[in-house]
Amino acid sequence: MKIPGPRIVMNYARRHGVPRTVARGSYVAASRLVALSIFGCMRLAPADINRPLAERAGVESRFLESDELTQVEALADAWGRRRIREARRRGDRCYAIFDRGEIVNVGFYANRPTPVVGDLLLCFRVPDWYMYGALTPPAHRGKGLHAVGVLRASLALFDEGVARMVTVHERTHYNSMVSALRMGWRPCGSLYRIGSGPRTRVGRSVAARREGMMLRRLDPAAR
Repeated sequence: MKIPGPRIVMNYARRHGVPRTVARGSYVAASRLVALSIFGCMRLAPADINRPLAERAGVESRFLESDELTQVEALADAWGRRRIREARRRGDRCYAIFDRGEIVNVGFYANRPTPVVGDLLLCFRVPDWYMYGALTPPAHRGKGLHAVGVLRASLALFDEGVARMVTVHERTHYNSMVSALRMGWRPCGSLYRIGSGPRTRVGRSVAARREGMMLRRLDPAAR
């Protein structure tokens, strides 16, 4: 995990306060010494949706067909293109927001165990759907499009009979946490991975166990 520069740290402190900035810094420093990942779990039900945010006027959106993902690849950097190809290979769904016919935001949704970071796989109850990742071209960032896309995609899945959405965020990534809470997501426990090599361990809190969420390490041959 890259150590941020002074300007980023100061902006972070102004937005989230010194205690959270110190917690974030400690987490980043520790992750450079050992394999450390701590995730906050969140769930979203139909009653939790921030409806006014989802109903933002002037924004068109829908799930993309598989052959439309090539349009999305043109908007993405190398990391994003890899993410899109992996999503297509697994059969995950992609929800897009359009501005005058141009794709300005996409998010990914899965109903099966999904890679999170490195050798970790996120597992959850099969009836649930998992929201992960988002791509927004630089010219359209800062407009709140990610939140609108997530809420509209969730509403579309709820209309198809899905009862609940789940997601995770890095425990000290407070920007993601604040955004998720604004949408209506509710915290529901923690997952973690810590160690090095064969001594690496994964675990979860009692709340995450109740929600059916857990991390599993991938077999290197399966990656």
